Amino acid sequence: MTLLTENEVVVLPEYDTQGRPYYNIPNARADHNLVAVCPKVADKVIPVIFLPGVMGTNLKNGKDKRIWHANLYQGVDALKWIKKGAVERKLLLDPANTDIDNDGFIHFNEQEGTMFPSREQRGWGTALFKNYGESLHILQLMLNDGHILLDNLFHGTRRLTTRQQLIGEKLGVEQAQKEEQCLTEPEVRHSYDFLFPLHVFGYNWLQSNAESATRLGDYIAQVLGMYHGRLAMEKVILITHSMGGLVARHYSENMGGRENILGIVHGVMPDLGSPATYRRMKTGERGIVGAVIGPNAEALMPVLAQSPGPLQLLPGTAYGPGWLKIQNGNKIESWPVSDPYSEIYLNKNDWWRLYDAGISGGRPEVEWNKFEKIITNKVKNFIEGLSNKYHPQTWIFYGASEKKPSDEYLIWRERQFQRPVYGRPILQFPTYRQATGKTFELTSSGSPGDGTVPVKGGKIALHQLRGSLATDVDHEGAYNAGNIAMGGTLSVAMKFTLYSVVKMVREVPPCG
Repeated sequence: MTLLTENEVVVLPEYDTQGRPYYNIPNARADHNLVAVCPKVADKVIPVIFLPGVMGTNLKNGKDKRIWHANLYQGVDALKWIKKGAVERKLLLDPANTDIDNDGFIHFNEQEGTMFPSREQRGWGTALFKNYGESLHILQLMLNDGHILLDNLFHGTRRLTTRQQLIGEKLGVEQAQKEEQCLTEPEVRHSYDFLFPLHVFGYNWLQSNAESATRLGDYIAQVLGMYHGRLAMEKVILITHSMGGLVARHYSENMGGRENILGIVHGVMPDLGSPATYRRMKTGERGIVGAVIGPNAEALMPVLAQSPGPLQLLPGTAYGPGWLKIQNGNKIESWPVSDPYSEIYLNKNDWWRLYDAGISGGRPEVEWNKFEKIITNKVKNFIEGLSNKYHPQTWIFYGASEKKPSDEYLIWRERQFQRPVYGRPILQFPTYRQATGKTFELTSSGSPGDGTVPVKGGKIALHQLRGSLATDVDHEGAYNAGNIAMGGTLSVAMKFTLYSVVKMVREVPPCG
């Protein structure tokens, strides 16, 4: 850092309504010989777009009535769903009658002033605040912290930005055929040649991810149009959570969108799917999520059966055989043998089938026909059409912790049926099924993962990636920043996300 002389005064930039920097030069007498130091700042933009996971976007119905929001502490405003029955849930959570809602709570809407459009204009209100509110705020601060460098110049301090703190730090990133390439000082310095406005692409997670990918293409065009004349290049960076990664990949690899994307960071993406989707269909879901989509099979199964998006998280052919096991006495059957669609998803006869048509009181044959069309035309085509396809600039982090047991495979075990003890609080009853005069309980393998996606479903072959990081993140909170407000350190997942962005932009030519 160059020290200022006595007659030099630093003039910090301001931004006009178009987001362009300018300097207000102070008036001074000529004989004072003052020199205005106007530090050059980045003015070229590389937009970053965040894609939430399943249930991560606020939804409303056609009458603009809120359907799915979680703005209050710990999502307590979602607890109103506890009183809703299976039929009402199915009607409210209908992909044909719901739409994206941009009316969610936003941290510090005008934080960036006129440098960028407001956070609301950048789609932040579509993201579920409970899951993403703080994370988006922290991520934007990390991507837009050039003011720290200006403050150092103005005050003569040496405060390090998050990017500078990462220089030389080993995060444990795996890279094909070479050791981890830590961030270097020239790479970090080059990243400050650009501005990174953070946008959010909320999508209707009940609908097919292929439909959401089409809308993503429209949204990317809209975002690029916002920065006409300010773009460093006609490309965006995508950061995805869970199912959002499938939306991004489908747009990039199956819809010709690759040319509009500089690179993608995927967090806990179910690359090959996860047996957890089968488990949810048969058992319901826990916690706040379960309160909305259903705490048991009777409430949840009818919702998922009409929703292509969540069904596209089922294991595809590439996941491999044998992830569903039935223990009957000393005999163990393993399914699928080769085709999960015909053997499990479209199986109407075996008691361990995926879908029990008519479970909520509808006409079984009518509901089965609808479900069959969704699996055949939307789920299978999407999953198999996306297999083994990735953007050439792909970076991923995935859960690989034994402390986050996940469903690498599932087992229906023969059990003696035991009723719950009266008066004992139980948050989730085991799922039992009566078959052939016996009782079976669905249990999990408890394999390493993120609590939802096992390592087998989330890890991608290294030769297809720029970088990969195994972490101990929780699936839902994968982008939690860490307890930094209490003086803690930034989470390794957030560090990796910033690391990946810096590595991507080193290939972007410096602005003039």
